[in-house]
Amino acid sequence: MVENIDFSSLPSSLFESKVQLTEGLQYLEFEGAKIAFDFSPSIQPCENLLVLVNGYQRNRLDFRAFRKKIEKLSPTTATLALDNRFCGQTTVTSTETLTVPRMARDVEALSALFCKALQLNTFSLLGISMGGMIVQTLASYHSKVNKLFLISTTAGGKGRTWPVEVKDPLALEYKNHYENLESTKKHMARYFGKRFLKNSSLLFEMMCKTLVKSKSDAQDNKNAEIQFYASASFDRSNHLSEIKAKTFIISGDEDQIIPVENASYLSNNIPNSSLTIYSEVGHLILIEEPEKFAIDISNFLK
Repeated sequence: MVENIDFSSLPSSLFESKVQLTEGLQYLEFEGAKIAFDFSPSIQPCENLLVLVNGYQRNRLDFRAFRKKIEKLSPTTATLALDNRFCGQTTVTSTETLTVPRMARDVEALSALFCKALQLNTFSLLGISMGGMIVQTLASYHSKVNKLFLISTTAGGKGRTWPVEVKDPLALEYKNHYENLESTKKHMARYFGKRFLKNSSLLFEMMCKTLVKSKSDAQDNKNAEIQFYASASFDRSNHLSEIKAKTFIISGDEDQIIPVENASYLSNNIPNSSLTIYSEVGHLILIEEPEKFAIDISNFLK
C-alpha cells in the first residue's frame, strides 16, 4: 500500500519519461501500470494545470465536453485527464491490492511530470466520486495543490453517510448491476435526479443500452470489482484538516449514491473550503448540470 505521497518520494527515473504538451493519447509506465492519459494545452500562456480524476469505472473521455468549456472560460488553464488503474485504456501488471492511495500516487506522478514540463510550481485537482477520494488523499499531503475540487464524494470512514439501502457497510459485496437492460436501468436511475430522468428519458435509455454492451466483458467485470473494494474501504476522515488547498465542494441534493451529508462533512472539516449544493440534481453533476458546473469551476479557478 502506498501511503507516502510526496513529490520527493517519486523515483528519479520518472522524470526521464517524455510527455507531449499537445493533445492526444499518451501513456506513462509507472510502478506496475501503463497509465493512459491525455493533455489539453491552454489557449493563452499557461498559468494553471487542472488534473481531472474520474470516478468508479468511469474514464477520462467523460471530461471531453467539460474540457472544451474550461478551455473557453479559463483560457490560461491546461487540463490533464487519466484513466485510473483497472479502467479505460490503462493496463495493470502489478499484483498489489488496489487502494485509493495507490491511485493517488499515479495522479501525483503525472502532476509532477507536467508541472516540470509547464514550469509550474503548483497544480489544481478535480475529482468526481471515487476520483474525489483520490484527489483529497493527494491534497492532504501536498502543499503544491493550489485549488481542490471535490465533486459528489466522501471522506470515508466516520465521515461517510451511506445510501439508505446499505444496512451494514462492513458486509458490502460487489454485484454486477449491468447484466441486462432492466437491471441496468434500475441501477442507473439511482444516479440521477428526478428532473433529469423526466426530461432526458431518451438519453437515459441510450446510456443504459451502451452500458449493457460495454459491461459484458468478464475482465471489465473483474476490474469493476477491484475498484469497488478499493473505494468501499476508503477512509480519509482523520486527515481532512491537513488539506491546505482552497477547496470547492459540490454535491447534488438528490444524490442517492453518495448522499449530500458527505459534502457537508467535508466542508465542515476542510479548513479553507466552500460548499455548493445543486438543487434537483443527483450523483452525475457532469451530465445533469454541465453548463453551470463548468462556470462554477472556472470562476473558482480565477
